[in-house]
Amino acid sequence: MISLNLRQACLWIHRYTGLAMAAFLIIASITGALLAFHHELDDVFNRKLTSIDAQNAPLLSIAELHDKVITTYPEYNFSSMPTSVSPDKSVMFSVDRNRDKGKNQPKAPFQEVYVNPYDGNIIGTRDKEAWAWHNTMWKVFWLHRDLLLGDIGKWVLGIVSLVWTINCFIGFYLTFPRAVKSNKTKQASNKKRASLFKRWLPAWKIRRKNNLFKLNYDLHHAFGLWLWGMLFVIAWSSVGFNLQQVYRPVMQAIVGLEGRGEKQEKTKKPREKVGQTASADRGARIGAAKGETLNNEASNVDAMDIVNKANSIAYLSEQADIAAKSKGMTVQQLLGVRWVEDEGQWQLRFKTDRDIGKKGGASSITVDARTGSIERVNFGYQSSSFGSKADQWLSTLHMGHISQGIGHLLYQIFLALIGLAVTILSITGVYLWWKGRQQRLKALQKGR
Repeated sequence: MISLNLRQACLWIHRYTGLAMAAFLIIASITGALLAFHHELDDVFNRKLTSIDAQNAPLLSIAELHDKVITTYPEYNFSSMPTSVSPDKSVMFSVDRNRDKGKNQPKAPFQEVYVNPYDGNIIGTRDKEAWAWHNTMWKVFWLHRDLLLGDIGKWVLGIVSLVWTINCFIGFYLTFPRAVKSNKTKQASNKKRASLFKRWLPAWKIRRKNNLFKLNYDLHHAFGLWLWGMLFVIAWSSVGFNLQQVYRPVMQAIVGLEGRGEKQEKTKKPREKVGQTASADRGARIGAAKGETLNNEASNVDAMDIVNKANSIAYLSEQADIAAKSKGMTVQQLLGVRWVEDEGQWQLRFKTDRDIGKKGGASSITVDARTGSIERVNFGYQSSSFGSKADQWLSTLHMGHISQGIGHLLYQIFLALIGLAVTILSITGVYLWWKGRQQRLKALQKGR
């Protein structure tokens, strides 16, 4: 009787919380399926700025293209640079966010500048906040992120994600076969009863010859079971994105995720400097060419620095490759170069074969511009505790920053299919409730 009451309570919770969440989950899942191919689709919608015709001409260097940008827009800072140029795509430079309001730097009316890699001409700028066709995927992103409602939308989706996470466990429990009543057990005492696994196995299957109700029932159960692990990852990581007040304490208790205070204190500790000399001879050879500073505010830096804008990518990528090989790793992808003006340093972010994703779990190397010495190397896989790695895996799996090449494409497809599966789970759940409600109403009418 106790197990039956528990099952009825779980069924009621699962049914009505599912109804309350259905619309939000459908929006989040459809937009999520699109966002699995965010960059590819964004290039389609933003084709006028991103695509160019390949030419039989040499491509300009990143440094030369950056010079064109800061000359055209001297009032804004562009401290970051991409690391590669493609013959059929423009090169995009991002405007620095105005984090220090004390400098009274004017807010740029755009966030991105697109440059032709053959002649350095500015193709155009993009304000991602504007309602325009070329911003379609960014509006899809913010619809997915906060329902286009800002902090209120984040709170709503955070609560929905938390309920969804709990529902993952409730739904899993409800797929188990019902408990057999004691009187039926006595009647079947002389008969060999099927094992729990055999009685549970039908919940994993989709019967081919079914009516519409049974088909929806099977889809709801089977999809929920086969995809349970990934559904939980998406649900719980969504709590992490939107409801840190709940996510962080739970992760601290379960996997030892560092608190915000602990994390800040850890980052304040001076990191060990690696290779103070850093092969100055090699640096001098690479840095022989003159280069300007990364933006107009750093013009007081000596152009004869060993590491300058012209050779920063080559120098940093070489040092990153050496440092990675010394640890038995390989550099898989260069993510971006940044000029740290206050410290007179260059920083390269990159991904090794042991790093988790391309965001918080990536690696970085920082060098002194004047001397070329390596100030610090931060390997993503080494610098994180178990709790931080668990957190990074959750966010990386959610955002699709997995693998490269064909492996990445396959995961993108898988992530898009997960989005479609959540839509199916929501629709079939509503359908099952509606049919059940009709049956309950008919039973009430007959009882009168």
